[in-house]
Amino acid sequence: MAAMNDASPHMIRITRRQLALSGLAATSAIAQVTSPVPPQGTPKPAPPSASPAQKLDKAYDDIRAVSKRLSAIEIPIDIEPAFTFKP
Repeated sequence: MAAMNDASPHMIRITRRQLALSGLAATSAIAQVTSPVPPQGTPKPAPPSASPAQKLDKAYDDIRAVSKRLSAIEIPIDIEPAFTFKP
């Protein structure tokens, strides 16, 4: 019997680095998701973008909604920090 270190025509010598790279290549090939059926019809048009005024109004509304939700939460006095602001 031949020892494991002897080169044999049927044995392929591979390093750990080569093994890791081949494993990464195999997993990335498996992870690719392709659709066998192409999409049909025309794509939907993109919705019209909001104007700067509409974006500003939405930002203000979002801040008001968060402020309202935060004001509804009651915090016990034990949680508040024990310091005062001095001018």
